[in-house]
Amino acid sequence: MKYIKIMPIILSLFLIPFMVSGCWNYEEVHEIWIATGIAIDRNKETDKYMITVETIKPLGGQELKMLSDFITFEGETIFDAIRNIIAKSGKKLYWSHAKILIASEEVAREGIVPILDFITRDAEVRSDIWLLVSKEKTAKSILEAKHKMYDTASFHLDEILKSEKNLSKFHAVEAWHFLNDLSTDGISAVLPTANLVKKNSGVSPQAYGTAVFKKDKMIGWINGIETQSMLFVKGKLKGGLIVVENVADTTTDVALEIFKSHTKVKPISSGDNVIMKIDVKTDVGIAEITGETDFISKEGRTKLKAEAEKLVKKQIEQLIKKVQKEFKSDIFGFGNTLQRAEPDVWRKLQPDWEDIFSDLETQVNVEITISGSALTSKPIKVGD
Repeated sequence: MKYIKIMPIILSLFLIPFMVSGCWNYEEVHEIWIATGIAIDRNKETDKYMITVETIKPLGGQELKMLSDFITFEGETIFDAIRNIIAKSGKKLYWSHAKILIASEEVAREGIVPILDFITRDAEVRSDIWLLVSKEKTAKSILEAKHKMYDTASFHLDEILKSEKNLSKFHAVEAWHFLNDLSTDGISAVLPTANLVKKNSGVSPQAYGTAVFKKDKMIGWINGIETQSMLFVKGKLKGGLIVVENVADTTTDVALEIFKSHTKVKPISSGDNVIMKIDVKTDVGIAEITGETDFISKEGRTKLKAEAEKLVKKQIEQLIKKVQKEFKSDIFGFGNTLQRAEPDVWRKLQPDWEDIFSDLETQVNVEITISGSALTSKPIKVGD
């Protein structure tokens, strides 16, 4: 009993020195720049990395606002460029609030390992930083876009990437996830792509489409609709719309909102022959009808269901064929699925998986359940 009473006193004496000693890595605010985003390009004239960092500082007043600024420096390596910033400015970059990292197409095609090395070696850079590939000439142009909803382009893109489930035309990827796919057998990594869209008198950044990788090098693109099909196959579709045009040979288009979707991928093997069976089950609601044809009634829904299933199946099959023939890169993770389901077969096929994947037979089945029509129970009709 006496021992139990003394323990709190001993613990208190042990903790007091740590409580009064302060933060070991404390920095004065005026001595650091807070980095919110980074763009990585290659200067073709000097063949050096060109690093652009978006920084912020708080402004006083009744409403707290953030003033963003940009710093661009070059170096033989990414870390060298960042050190050059410190050497010339005299201020340290604080990376813990960095939201996004954008690589140019040129840098991504060269190989993204130097970027991953920088992220994993720097203690301040968070492993959940978003990674993107620029579809513009430079990654810097995405970061410096003038029109944005937030004080900084980095925060603007951060919010866009968080809204993936509402669009499903891109797949947001954090650094740790990309690194995991890169080191996993039987799956190729992907990253979302960013571009600029005209808005009023300027341009605004957006995320749309996907960059396809083979190992650490980018080898091509797929667009937003193809990205949605990829997410269907991978079982990672969180929402978005299926737009069925000219349903049942009418002039009516119908937009279906995706509530939830589940995909089961099952390998069927016979000797050296493997077939990937892909079963997609999706629940949707009628979000919009642009015409007077009734697709809300039981008969109408039956036609709409059949058309939607046919469309999704066709889009998935077309994407699989495109990826097989143009990229030969298993972004769907079919090899990883085979490894988990039939490890003995995988060990035998793994050495030649790239060639096997390019000719792999797939069977796609799509089942769509239409469960609602929002607040309207009948299509809107216009009188004579």
